[in-house]
Amino acid sequence: MALPLALAIGSTALSFMGSMSAAKAAKREAALQRRQLQQQIEGAQLAALQQHNARMQNLAIFKSTNESLAGVSGRDIGSDRSFKAIQEKANRQMATETDRAFLQSLQEQGKLSLAQSMASERGRNLSRAYRFQAFGTLFSGAMKAQPLMPNTAGQPNYGFRPSQMGLQR
Repeated sequence: MALPLALAIGSTALSFMGSMSAAKAAKREAALQRRQLQQQIEGAQLAALQQHNARMQNLAIFKSTNESLAGVSGRDIGSDRSFKAIQEKANRQMATETDRAFLQSLQEQGKLSLAQSMASERGRNLSRAYRFQAFGTLFSGAMKAQPLMPNTAGQPNYGFRPSQMGLQR
């Protein structure tokens, strides 16, 4: 009977350790996903800043080109209404484009942040499930090993003997 009992205990221990190891692995995987998504958030912020800088540079080039054309054509930059209208229109368009790009950037960062939170929650849930599985394995193993214990004769032993309670077999 010692060999079956040892095998039952060994099997339970291995299953328990495997489930606990899987719980730790789930937590590590979730942490890696969070870090990866954080890097994507930071990359999206940098890309948005670079795109904004490029738009502002293009606006400055456009304005400089207009000023050069006005100067070459002999128009007075300060009093020419059509020149001012062109500049104001360019400023309005740039403001609208900048606002749209900023909102798009915020939406992208929000999606990545949500994915980051969901990865954390999935990792916690999976880890918790593996821990429950591990402890369920312990209980199941105890139930399977109990009949193999010496002096049980297939009777459940709850830590006391019937003779201790004044009962006879």
